Amino acid sequence: MPHVTDVTPEPPAMTRAQRRRKLLQAKYGTPEPFAAPDSSAKPDKSAKPKSPTLTRAQKRAAANAAAAVDPVPEMPLQPLVTIAVLALAGLVTISAFAGPVLVAVSVALAAGVMAWGWPGLLALPSPRGSTFVLAVGSAAAIGTVLATKSDPYLNWMPAALACSMLIAFLHQLARRDGRPRLVESIASTITALAIVVSGASLVALPLTPEGDWVVAISASAMAASALTDLVGGSRRLRAWLLPLAMLAGGAVAIVVGITLADVGWGAAALLGVLAAGISHATRRALAMLPSISAARSQLVSASASVLTGGLVIYVVGRYFLG
Repeated sequence: MPHVTDVTPEPPAMTRAQRRRKLLQAKYGTPEPFAAPDSSAKPDKSAKPKSPTLTRAQKRAAANAAAAVDPVPEMPLQPLVTIAVLALAGLVTISAFAGPVLVAVSVALAAGVMAWGWPGLLALPSPRGSTFVLAVGSAAAIGTVLATKSDPYLNWMPAALACSMLIAFLHQLARRDGRPRLVESIASTITALAIVVSGASLVALPLTPEGDWVVAISASAMAASALTDLVGGSRRLRAWLLPLAMLAGGAVAIVVGITLADVGWGAAALLGVLAAGISHATRRALAMLPSISAARSQLVSASASVLTGGLVIYVVGRYFLG
């Protein structure tokens, strides 16, 4: 016969986790505070789905795509620049047939515009001093070419440029504003001096054989390249503006050289392509500056685009036409 007892058997001892769960149930009144969610419950439709986790390569590719820059930036439409280039090119062409003195006056006008507006175009820290340096450098470059009556006509041009650079360095030493942006200021001033000195080379061309027609052909090519800037707002043609300007400049130069001047089509084409390409590249570089929207800055851009290619035009003209 089995042994019978009235003593209730003791419940098994609870573990630490079970005791903690029981205390939480007694405190918060929930049956299972940490229980897994019921699989039969309906999902919350308002919750947004989580985005998939990107790999390291995918994150790098997304960052590169976000930081990508258009290799061919948009060239803003600047009718004032086009009109100024046409006017200055016409003035240089007319003055070339009148002699070097009037060419010097035309170049001095363009150089004066640069001295007036170049510091504002680049927001230089000492605009008055930079204007003074450019004015003195322009007068020295144009004066030395005009004073030289025998070949080589650019014999004293390096000396004028060297003296202008010394004045530019002295200007920086004389500043009393702590000389902020020193390197940018001196580099910008010397760049403008180089542009003016290059343009001063045009003064000597009327003294050379067929030099007046060299100036006329080159100026007509620069005017044609300025007209191609009017299609710069087209996204489809944006990447082809430089070749288009060079093609238009070469075509116009050939027409002028064959029909009006006694210049071969090869030399005329080379002059036109180089003059138009340099002129357009100068305007394209300056068009990216924030201050180009001002009228004074656009006049500076037009003047610089006409003067920059002066030395190249002089060398090509002397080599092919004497």
